[in-house]
Amino acid sequence: MLATRIFLGRARRNVERRVSRLWIDAFAHRTRETLDRLGSDENGWYAPAAMPSHALWYCIGVGLDASFDFELAGRGFDVHSFDPTPPAIDYMDCQNHGRVNFHPWGVLDADTTDRLHVPLNPTHGSYFLENLHHSKRDFEVPFYRLETILGKLNHKTPYLLKMDIEGNWFRVIPDIIAAGILPEFLMLEYDSPASVNRVSRAHRVLENSGYAMVLREADNVVYRRVNT
Repeated sequence: MLATRIFLGRARRNVERRVSRLWIDAFAHRTRETLDRLGSDENGWYAPAAMPSHALWYCIGVGLDASFDFELAGRGFDVHSFDPTPPAIDYMDCQNHGRVNFHPWGVLDADTTDRLHVPLNPTHGSYFLENLHHSKRDFEVPFYRLETILGKLNHKTPYLLKMDIEGNWFRVIPDIIAAGILPEFLMLEYDSPASVNRVSRAHRVLENSGYAMVLREADNVVYRRVNT
């Protein structure tokens, strides 16, 4: 039955994520950094306590909570937020009030259009390229490489890059590293699908590019570039 397949798939992915957390804790190289937690209790993220006033911030993945983005903007930083999903676009139309620069684009390893699948709960903010929930509803959205976005906006590498983009991190991380886009801080949610094979491969790409882990909180990992 479909309900059983959905349940088993969700259970398997939860186990995979927990195993991946254990792998990171066991094998990640670490560095120290003083961090401040910004945003809501449920969906906040961490930022370095000492931040240059001219810093450019990219927050990819809004969902239904941009409180982290808004708090950064409230401190005077140049914040650009990205999310192509209709709920996120509606949310930003109502809540942004010009605080951040919002772009209704997704980020991937190619400049393309692709279809995102609606989650089981249509009010949920997470939409997926892979049809994890066997949804019968999807919609087409624009995706760009991060290198393309930097060119479109006439930006250099952001000081901090936050990516909460469901399983797409697996494709995006190697692409931005290959393009030489190396933010000072990189914040990732290793969200499903997040098998230990995928997470370890992405993590090693980052470590080989000079990054070390500062913090892991559930599936969220903060990296800092320590070798330039």
